[in-house]
Amino acid sequence: MQGFLSKATIWFVFIGCFMWLRVFGQADSMLVNSSPHAVIHNHLSNLDRDFYHPEQAALSFPIDREKGKILAVQLKYILDGKGLFIDQNRLPKDKHFRDSLSGEAIYFITRNEPLIYLEQIDSVWYYSRTTVAAIPKIYQKIFPLGNWAGVYFQSPGWQISILGIPLWKWLGLGLFYVCAVILFRLIRFIFDRSVAPRLNKYLELKLENGPPFRKLSRLLGFWVGVAFFQYVLPMLYLPVTFNARGLKLLYILNILVTIFIGNQLIRIFMVKVQSVTEKSDTPLADQFMPIIKVAAFSVVWAIGIFYILNYLDVNITALLAGISIGSLAIALAAQDTIKNFFGSIMIFADKPFRVGDAILFKDIAGVVEEIGIRSTRIRTFANSLTTVPNSQLADEAIENLGLRLFRRYKTEIGITYDTPPALIDSFVNGIRVILEQHPFTRKDVIEVHLNDFGASALNIMVFTFFDVSDYTLELKSRHEVMTAIIQLAEELGVQFAFPTQTLHIETLPSRKGHTQIPTSNLKDEAQLVNKPEEHDFKNEHNSEPQNN
Repeated sequence: MQGFLSKATIWFVFIGCFMWLRVFGQADSMLVNSSPHAVIHNHLSNLDRDFYHPEQAALSFPIDREKGKILAVQLKYILDGKGLFIDQNRLPKDKHFRDSLSGEAIYFITRNEPLIYLEQIDSVWYYSRTTVAAIPKIYQKIFPLGNWAGVYFQSPGWQISILGIPLWKWLGLGLFYVCAVILFRLIRFIFDRSVAPRLNKYLELKLENGPPFRKLSRLLGFWVGVAFFQYVLPMLYLPVTFNARGLKLLYILNILVTIFIGNQLIRIFMVKVQSVTEKSDTPLADQFMPIIKVAAFSVVWAIGIFYILNYLDVNITALLAGISIGSLAIALAAQDTIKNFFGSIMIFADKPFRVGDAILFKDIAGVVEEIGIRSTRIRTFANSLTTVPNSQLADEAIENLGLRLFRRYKTEIGITYDTPPALIDSFVNGIRVILEQHPFTRKDVIEVHLNDFGASALNIMVFTFFDVSDYTLELKSRHEVMTAIIQLAEELGVQFAFPTQTLHIETLPSRKGHTQIPTSNLKDEAQLVNKPEEHDFKNEHNSEPQNN
């Protein structure tokens, strides 16, 4: 009987312990998975060097403990290797936590690694199933050589700590630095000896500061060296704080070098464009080159700075909103300047005129002297200098007199009403002969006709085109034609009419208090004729004409 009681007691104690452990384990498991904070704290605290319990850390994963132990260790290496320091005091402790963007029961450890996050499965928090599937791939990408270095350098001599880092890791840092320098020189050597000569020969570039690709080769070599060091640094299993600062510094340095590479490429491209524009006769292109270069540099720097700020977890949305409001205020304040700037771009693109062209814009006629970024200067035919905003030139119709293929000549010649019809025909035919014999007139477009009964003359229309290329030759041709017409009129006895005015005075009955007009002082028809002064056309001297 006593044996039976002793066995029953043993079984009772065994079953009680088993149930207690089971209940305690379930309660502990429920505590581990109660919130995002509990899951991450359980994972990281149980993999500490002084408190290493991977089997307990495996409770943070929704898989069996054997696989969970491996994934827990690998995820810890991933977080340390990528320098993802997690401030556990800022982790949410709410069981019903929801992501603010998606509204789902998920929590991202960092936005820089979107595959690593927590999710709620059946009201219990775990590392997500996506994270479980991605951990081996991420680990293999960060540590392609595995943990061979940590296993090989296990002797006490290599474990001597300097500034909290073992000696063998300092050796690894020095070795990686030497490899980065070798890569830097190798890239420069290959680019300078092979790539740069071919590009320079193809583009035919010449820069004032030496060969155009020398600086580019240094930047490319430096970029490769930084990228190499950024890639191999996690393999040393350095402390997370060291990796966080080192990788952050290397990433920012990599972005800055990329910005300088982009600027150098823009500089080379602008040199090529400038060499092409120098062959053209459009000075506006030369004025736009510095503006385009500065704008391109600004865009590259803006993109690079935004990448850096985004990496540093700066609120880019709020920053862009502030910049947009500021840009809107500046645009409203400088809208006229912006209009003129885009007007300059339209003039540069459409090329309605060039420097030296004679143009007619509204009531302004003159020669274009300068095309600026904001305005265009026009030297009028009265020798005054007029400045017109480019926005107006881009919006209004412009008559380019300098691009005319032919120069039109149209005039009206008034002869007296007492000219006989036969004499009129002879005079018209003579003018036509003069135009046909002139060397610079278009023989297919000559129109000379009695055209109109004017107020004080019979008007003969003369219409033709001069096939000349500049304004001076046009004036000379006009002078020759007009002189020949005057000589023809003298030979035929044709009188040119001039404006006359006839005043008729009616004789009124005399009244007291009024002075009588003597009839002897009046002509028969009481006509008063105003005659202009006579001109000697042979002795006239024309002022020096303006060249087009």
